[in-house]
Amino acid sequence: MKRMTIKDLAKILSLSKSTVSRALSDHPDISEATKRRVRNAAAEFNYTKNIHAGFFRKQHSGLIALILPEINMFFTPQLIAGINKIMSESNYSLITFLSHDHYQIECDLVKQCLSWAVEGVFISLSKETADLNHLRPLHQAKIKCVLLDKARKSNIYPSVTIDSVKASYQAVNHLIEKGHRNILGIFGNPNFSISQERIKGYERALKENNIPIAKENIISVNKDSDLNYILPPILNHSSITGIFTMSDELLIRSLYHINRLQLSIPKDLSIISISDGVYPYLSYPQITHIRDSGTKMGESASRLLLDAIAHPGQRREVDLILSTELVELASVSRI
Repeated sequence: MKRMTIKDLAKILSLSKSTVSRALSDHPDISEATKRRVRNAAAEFNYTKNIHAGFFRKQHSGLIALILPEINMFFTPQLIAGINKIMSESNYSLITFLSHDHYQIECDLVKQCLSWAVEGVFISLSKETADLNHLRPLHQAKIKCVLLDKARKSNIYPSVTIDSVKASYQAVNHLIEKGHRNILGIFGNPNFSISQERIKGYERALKENNIPIAKENIISVNKDSDLNYILPPILNHSSITGIFTMSDELLIRSLYHINRLQLSIPKDLSIISISDGVYPYLSYPQITHIRDSGTKMGESASRLLLDAIAHPGQRREVDLILSTELVELASVSRI
């Protein structure tokens, strides 16, 4: 069955195409009775607006793209929810693409955004992305772009991130304030700028408290499952009293091995993490964490992008750094 068009609706209703179009757009020149008649017919015959046709007429697609490395069960759902909350209040629709953490796919998705004639792009960079040259076609086409979460410094594209150095510093310093000096830090892929920044925060907290940095206490893994063979020997044979994990994924994997070895939190080990603030309340005991709100990031990035679209002539060099907060629950003890 072919797609129902405005021309088809007009023929069925014995109205002009312009009348049908204005009725569907709630134009004040069209009577309420005609509007109801057109809407009822549109619903009956499953008419939907042709976005591409509308774009060619008005140079306005109404589409915003979100490019993500992945969708996992942490942070990302809140990020998308935050973006959708603001987008739902606008006249834009959100389409989501996944790069699967590959640079080449990310490049292909940027080209796809151009072909879809999107009016704005959110992008969280893949782990393979070393620069922002592939975003140049968006800039040349005057398509606004905002980097979020996993970003790189730029004089062209605004970004919304947290201060990862400060967040990890807050976490490790909290352990030190509770008397811990032998602290294990668990980080993601060391090639990621976000991992590098969180290692810097870990090391800064130790240095400022005159605690020697033991390289064997810094674990960097390409994926959280690597902890399956790295962490158990450390938990069995080291004298660490505190653990810092840089993400929820690493937190959960660490908790699994701590519980499997029947170690008690916080009696035997204290643990703290950077988290979106959901999982820490589902664990027992509840986990002290530095809260990194995906919802806040999504909302802030959306307002920034919509403002850039609404005021295209204004030059923006905005790096919005969102605040984080220490949420003290039950996983850190004083020693």
